[in-house]
Amino acid sequence: MKNAESAMPILFKARRHLLQTAMVLPLAAQLPTSFAQTAAYPTRATRLIIPFPAGGATDYAARAVGNALAQAWRQPVVPENRVGASSTIGTEMGAKSAPDGYTLVMGIPAGITIAPHIYPKLGYDPLVDLLPVAGFATSPLVVVVPSESPFKTFAQLVAFARANPGKLSYASNGSGSLPHLTTEWFLSLAKISMMHVPYRGSAQALPDLIAGRTQVMMDIIVSALPLIEGGKLRALAVTGARAASRLPGVPTVASLGYLGFASDQWYGLFVPKGTPDAIVRKIESDVQVFTLDTQMRGQMWQRGAEVSFTPAASFAALLKTDSRRWADIARSTGARAE
Repeated sequence: MKNAESAMPILFKARRHLLQTAMVLPLAAQLPTSFAQTAAYPTRATRLIIPFPAGGATDYAARAVGNALAQAWRQPVVPENRVGASSTIGTEMGAKSAPDGYTLVMGIPAGITIAPHIYPKLGYDPLVDLLPVAGFATSPLVVVVPSESPFKTFAQLVAFARANPGKLSYASNGSGSLPHLTTEWFLSLAKISMMHVPYRGSAQALPDLIAGRTQVMMDIIVSALPLIEGGKLRALAVTGARAASRLPGVPTVASLGYLGFASDQWYGLFVPKGTPDAIVRKIESDVQVFTLDTQMRGQMWQRGAEVSFTPAASFAALLKTDSRRWADIARSTGARAE
């Protein structure tokens, strides 16, 4: 009897342990989605949606950061070009993907801060349905004409356009793109008119410009620079807030009498709303490591892109400011997606 009584505390302890274990098991079952997977992320390939065609500035920047993340993670980051409607098709696909960290979206102004103001029925809200992870580079636009063009300076181009309304045509890498809205903004400021000829991307627009089928283009410097250096295009001005170090001697549009005119392309990574915060923070941290790589910075500078890290919180604030600016420009110019 004494032995049985001494065994009772042990039995009670064992029973209590079983009850505690039973209570913990449901919580443990949630760990794969809340903690365990986050700690191990990524455990498989991640897709990177690029909302512009291969060969252009957006594609180049996306693949650069994607390759760096793949090396850091030792897992594939698979680029997926989903083009159309000036990046909104690919951006919407990304916004509607599973929020598990295995879909990254390459973001640029066209699909994030411009689209809501020029597309009457956009299928997503970029500032709600996507989470900004980090910005990692910027590049200005460059005003280019064919090397055989009679326009040697930006002033000559503007003077001819003013004297010949509608006679010149300008190319863009898509209706609703940053080059489209930037050009319309400038035409409004300068009180001149040109015919807009939209393409599906710079890779499609630039050959026609070189051939003289269009007369001028404000293109992302990353796309246009090889053709400028190859003697196919002539750079007349850049649209950035400051001169482009890769094009010494080429003036900014603002310095030519259009004070306050500045338009730069930014590049950033986004994930669908609902992606676990720990995963977002990991991607953000790894993007920062990418921007500190001196070799990569040099390679992107050679293409005309300035690498700089913008953390998620600062990037989100920048997007709100940028969106308000393009809302005002779209309203004042009447620009709409065609």
